[in-house]
Amino acid sequence: MQVSIYGGWQAATIADNAKSSDEVDLGRPWDFINISIPTVTSGTLKLQVSESSGGTFQDLGASMTTATTTGAYNDVWKINGYQFIKVVSSATQGAERLIRVRGIRF
Repeated sequence: MQVSIYGGWQAATIADNAKSSDEVDLGRPWDFINISIPTVTSGTLKLQVSESSGGTFQDLGASMTTATTTGAYNDVWKINGYQFIKVVSSATQGAERLIRVRGIRF
């Protein structure tokens, strides 16, 4: 039987008048993340990843982009073994946005 492992929930907050969260350290490399997205300013959200804390962040890929919503939205995104992530919006946010993430291994 395969057992799923979940990390603890962490904040990936996008500040008022910003487009990106600060770096989030998921604590270890994960295959996927569970992402909980609140109502945000219109646009799209994507992930950037880095191999190390404070490293160079790069887009994870077009497949990890989602349209923003007018209500809460939850999804699972494949992150290919990364530990350090940022959530990036295509639009400047009009208020602070608390996005929650946690790592998952299936």
